[in-house]
Amino acid sequence: MSIFPWDIVTESEAATRIVGAQLAAAVSGSALVTISGDLGSGKTALVRGMCEHEQCAEQVSSPTFTIINEYEGIRRVYHIDLYRLSSMQEMLDIGLDEVFRADGLVIVEWAERALPILPAQRIEIAARHGASEHLRVFNMREYREGLDSILSPPVELFTRQT
Repeated sequence: MSIFPWDIVTESEAATRIVGAQLAAAVSGSALVTISGDLGSGKTALVRGMCEHEQCAEQVSSPTFTIINEYEGIRRVYHIDLYRLSSMQEMLDIGLDEVFRADGLVIVEWAERALPILPAQRIEIAARHGASEHLRVFNMREYREGLDSILSPPVELFTRQT
C-alpha cells in the first residue's frame, strides 16, 4: 500500500524533519527521491528527517559546495544538491547518472535541473513556502513514465545568474 500522493503542511523545522523520517520509513530498499523548491522551502530539513530515520543525520549538511555527499546509516544515503550546476554535461561529468543507479537512498535537491536524465521511477516532492512565515507545503507523489512531472523550476532559478 502506497502513501502517495501525500500532501502535507508543516509548521516548523522539527515537524518537517518528522515528515522526512516518515517518508524514509515508507520508502524501502533502493529509491530515488527528487525535491524542487525555492530557497528556504524546507528541502534540507526534509532530508535531515530522512537521514534521522536512516541513523545518519549527524552527517547531514547542505551539499551546495560539494554537490554529492554520501552518508553511512541503516542504508547508504546519497544527498545531492544541483543548485550550482547549469548543464547536463556537468551532471554527467560528475557521474550523476551512475549515482541514480546506486544501491541505497538517493535524494536530489534542485532535481528539476536534471529532468532529462532522471530515472522514470522516482518519488517527486514539490516544496514551497506556506501562507505564513513558518509554514511549508510539500506535495509528494510517485512518478512513473508517462506522467507529467511536478518538479518545476523555483522562482529563485529565474532570478540568479547561472
